[in-house]
This record gives sequence, C-alpha cells and structure tokens, in this order.
Amino acid sequence: MSTKSCFIAFLMMICSFSVFAQREETLLGDRNWGFSGIWGGYTHQYTQFNSREAYNPGGFFVFEFGKALTIGWGHNDLQDRLIWEGTDRNFDIHTNFLKLGYSFIPYKAVHPTLNVDFGRGKMRLGDVNDRVVLIQPAVGVEINVFRWFRLGLEGGYRFVQDSDIPEISDNNLSGPFGQASLRFGFSWGRYHKRNDLRSKTSAE
Repeated sequence: MSTKSCFIAFLMMICSFSVFAQREETLLGDRNWGFSGIWGGYTHQYTQFNSREAYNPGGFFVFEFGKALTIGWGHNDLQDRLIWEGTDRNFDIHTNFLKLGYSFIPYKAVHPTLNVDFGRGKMRLGDVNDRVVLIQPAVGVEINVFRWFRLGLEGGYRFVQDSDIPEISDNNLSGPFGQASLRFGFSWGRYHKRNDLRSKTSAE
C-alpha cells in the first residue's frame, strides 16, 4: 500500500469517527465545533531506521476545536548518531509535518486518541542530502493530569516514500514507533456530557 493510499484511508477513518461522535451528540443537540483551546509540547519517540533503534524527539503546537479535534504543526529531530549499515557515513533526518488528532470522550481522565502526522523530511547521508515524504498514523491513550497538562502514550508506524539516495530505500526509513507526549496549554468552555444533557431535558 502506498503512502498516499494510507493517508487517504486514515483520513477517512478519522472522518468516520468524527461523524459518528457528532451524530451521538446531535441526538439531544448540536455539538459546538468552535475554537476551544491551544496546546504545545514535546514528544519522546523511540523508533527504528534500517532496523536500528533510535531516539527521535520532537515538538508540536496545535489548535483545539470542539474540545476533541486538534490541528497544528510538529517536527522530529534524530538525536542518536547512526552509521548507516554498509557505509561508513553518518545518517541524520529532520522532519516537519501537519499534525491532526482526535480525542474520544476527552472529559474522561483517561481517554483514547487517534493521530496522524503528514509532511516532509530532510535526510543526510554523509555529504548527500535528500527529501522524502512521510505519514505517521498512531493510536494511544491520553491522561488528563491537570487541566493545563496532559500525558499521552502512543504507538504507530512511519511510512516513507521518495528516497533517492542509492544506499537508502523507503523500507529502510519506514518502521514502527512508540512515543510519549507531554502537552501543555489550556482548553476553555465546558464539555457537555450526554448524561448532563439528558438530565437537563428531563428537568424541562
């Protein structure tokens, strides 16, 4: 399956979940999908390049809508010094991407999340530079530690295409990853749970 196909399939999955969630809420009223928060933070990602383990941390900044959907930007920078197998040259990669996420029942202290990063990466092997396209779908859980701080734990897979360096294939760059995210910010407004809405309707 190509990176483009994976991206389209993942977007369709996000849309289907979003529509389902919105349909649940609209049984008793329309959900407000307006601007509801701002968040930023760090990711600590552990992954593989060419079957070698690597630490690939990053950062992100996102806008929140409807207390559940987030849209923003992120980046990752490889920290470990890797000698590419079959050569005596150092490998390095830096990625920038569009970041999309969706939190299910986010008012719960622990709730599931669905995320996808889509963008471009700049890699270097010795003195040779190249650019690639990547997509990183991931699923996980998020913990509301404080109102202004959330901890996320995720697992996913990185799909990479368009590598033009002869010693490096797309499969060498693709691979699974696990990461912890530290999210700081603020979300305003109240999330109206269905039970609250039912009680209000019964009272009326």
